Amino acid sequence: MDIIEKLKTKYKLSSETETFLKMRLDQLANGGVDGVDPAKKEEFSETHRELNDKIAADFDGQVKEFAVPSAGVPNGIPIDVIKPNNCARRPGILVNFHGGGNIYGSRKTTEALCKLLARELKCVVVNVEYRLAPEHKFPAMFDDGKAVVRWVLMNKSLVGGENDSKVGVIGSSSGGGIAATIAFEVPGLDYQVLVYPFLDWRCQGPSYDEFEFPGSSINMSEMIRKGVEMCIKTEADKTSVRASPLLRKDFTVLPPTLLLIAEIDPYKDSNYEFKSKMKAANSVCESKLIKGAIHGFFSLPGLFQETNLRAREIIAQFYKKHGVC
Repeated sequence: MDIIEKLKTKYKLSSETETFLKMRLDQLANGGVDGVDPAKKEEFSETHRELNDKIAADFDGQVKEFAVPSAGVPNGIPIDVIKPNNCARRPGILVNFHGGGNIYGSRKTTEALCKLLARELKCVVVNVEYRLAPEHKFPAMFDDGKAVVRWVLMNKSLVGGENDSKVGVIGSSSGGGIAATIAFEVPGLDYQVLVYPFLDWRCQGPSYDEFEFPGSSINMSEMIRKGVEMCIKTEADKTSVRASPLLRKDFTVLPPTLLLIAEIDPYKDSNYEFKSKMKAANSVCESKLIKGAIHGFFSLPGLFQETNLRAREIIAQFYKKHGVC
C-alpha cells in the first residue's frame, strides 16, 4: 500500500494534497529533491518559484531590498520589503520567515505568498533571508531572525510604515519555529502567526510515529529528523529553548497568537501542546486545524490554491483584530 492509500484509510485528503503527493512521488521516482539533500538547494528553490510565481504575477506594488546590520553577517542580512499600492494609510508590518527545514528555501521561494499577504492585508511585508544549515548551524537562523525583527521595530518608517504601526511575525514550518522563538525573546511584538510551526527539535510523539512511513520515498518524520541532524552542533542543541520553544517555561510573555495546524503533519501534536501551554498561561491563542491538508501547503500557494486561500482568510480575520492600527 503506498503512502496515499495509507493516509486515505484514516483521513479525507483534499484533492490538492493528493495531487501534491502524486507529483512528489513522480518527482522522487525521477531523481527529484528528497527533502534532505543540501546539494539540491537551488533545484528546490527553482521548483518552488515555478509553482508559485504565476499566482502573484499581477502584484501591484514595490519590492525594495535592504541589508540589516548583523555581527554574524558581514554584508548584512538580506530582506525584501514588499509594499502594495493599496497599502493602508497607517499600515501594519508583518515579518515573514520562510519554511524549508532550516536547510532549504529563501525569500524568493516565498515571495509570491508575501505579495498575496501584502495585497490582501494591505500591509508591509518584510521577507527575510536568514542563514541556513548545514553551512550555518544552530543558532544562526534564530540570531538572524532576531536581528531583523529588532531592526524593523526601530525602523518602521524606513520600511514604509508609521511610528505607531503594529508589528507581527509570521512563519511556516521551520520559519514558524523562528517566529515563535523571536516572540519569546523580542519584546514589543503585537502578534504572531504560526503555520504548522516546528517547535520541538526532539522530533518525538504520537504524530511522528503516525507519519513515519518506512520504505516510502516520502517518509515525513524521517526527513525531519535528518534535517535536524544537519542543523545541530551537539545533541544538546535539540533541547535548547531557542531551537525548541515548546520547552519554554513562561508562555505569559507571548503576544496574541494564531496557530494554523495541518492535519497531515508530524508537527501536529507539538502544535496542540504549544496551544495548551499558551491557554494554561492565559495567553491569547486562536487555532485552526486545516483538515485534509499536508505539511507544506502554505509555502505553495500556486499548487494549494484553495487550501492556501482558506488559510489566508483566517489570517486576515486575525490580522484585523491584532495587526491594524
